[in-house]
Formats: sequence, structure tokens, C-alpha cells
Amino acid sequence: MATATDHPVWKHSNPLFRRIAIELGRDPRLIEALPRLATTDPVPAVRQAALQRCADVAVAQRVAHDDEDPPLRAQARALYFSLMAGTHTQTPPAQERLRLLSASTDPALCLHVAIRSPDAAMRGAALQALQRRQSAMPGNTRDEVTRADENPLFNRTRSRAMLRRAIVVVACEVARALSTQRIVDAWKWADTMERFVADWPVRWPLPCSAVRAANLMQQTFRATDTAALPTARPRTDLQFDAPQVNLSRFAVTA
Repeated sequence: MATATDHPVWKHSNPLFRRIAIELGRDPRLIEALPRLATTDPVPAVRQAALQRCADVAVAQRVAHDDEDPPLRAQARALYFSLMAGTHTQTPPAQERLRLLSASTDPALCLHVAIRSPDAAMRGAALQALQRRQSAMPGNTRDEVTRADENPLFNRTRSRAMLRRAIVVVACEVARALSTQRIVDAWKWADTMERFVADWPVRWPLPCSAVRAANLMQQTFRATDTAALPTARPRTDLQFDAPQVNLSRFAVTA
């Protein structure tokens, strides 16, 4: 006769039962299976529950890049960024994050860590990674990454030129806000810059204006001034709090 041990609730055919069991269950087998469930369960809500419960940086990265569900990819990306920046309660050790950051080809991650991490070593390493990306050659095999969330539109010259101009303008707004001590505005423009850099194709060199803006943020908010670093807010690639940008300023004529 089958028992509850043979057929635990987190293996139930009903996805609602599976999700509740994943969120509340304490079965050691469930805890061990969370990373697998976060990537293989057929229902996005169940994968999301498993991802949030395990909060594993490698799993979050994989889901953010490869999951077929756009909202889940966005949530996984926000989790991945917070784990790498050190603003999540289950943040991995600093040495592990430094190792992962050194191997990352994601400019948006480097930018986020460079301006958001409370760890000075992480911010410095992220800024160095951004600086290296300024001189990255297009098509460099080291930077080739297949991502389900990357928009091929921005591999086209005209679209990429428009996005580059948007990054430049927003980076200038960050610098202007910092120069006039408008700290709240600086962080809002930094949010916008992160969003635009997230759309930047990995295989192309990152606009240097984004790197300069990140450097300015670091110079303004020193490691000793931890109060200046805002508490990380839940963020996704699909919803963000940022000023409105007049896209007519970025019109491409050729």
C-alpha cells in the first residue's frame, strides 16, 4: 500500500498542492530537490516557488537566462542580482560571488553590483569588469552567451545606436544629479540605466558612459558611507521605477 512517504505532496499531480508543499514543506528530500524543481517543473508558479525557496545563485542565473516564461525569468534575474550584490538574506560567501563575477559576461549584472553592493570588494571587482567590457571586441567567443531574455533587435545597427544614445543620456543625468546633490534623482536615473544596460547585447562593447556613471556612483557613496546605499527593492526587468525618457532625443537619422 502506498504511503505519504512514497508519494509526498510536493510530487502531487496538482500544481497548487506542489507549490504549497514547496513553500511550507520541511522534508529533507524536498529541500534537496528544490534546485531541480526550479528548472524542471512544468508549471511556472511551481518553479518560482522552488526558486525563491532555494535561493541558489547558480539556479537563479540558469532560470534568468533560459526559462521559457518571461515573468519568471524577470523574477529570477532580480533574485540573481540581489544574491550576487549581497543584498539578499541568503547571499553566498563573498569569495564565491567574486569568483562568479569574474566569470560573468553580463554587463547589467556588473553594473548592478558596482552601484548596489554594500561590499567594497564586490563593487571594485564589478567596476573592473565593466571597464574590461569597454574594450571587448564584438563577436569575442568569450562573451558569446545564449540567453532566452536577450532581444535580438538590439544586434541591429540602428536599434543598437538608439539604445547607446539612451544609455549615454541617462548616464549624463546620473552625473548631473550627483553634481547637484539630488541623490534620489541619481538613484532613479541609475535604475533607468540598469534597465537600458540590461537590454544591451552581450557580444558588443559596453558604452563607456555607463562605466563612468558607475564610477561616479562609487566615488559619491564610499564604502564607509553605507547609509547612502539604499535598501534593495524588489526589481524585475519588466517593471521598474524610473523617470520618463523622451525617446525623440535619441532619433537615429542614418
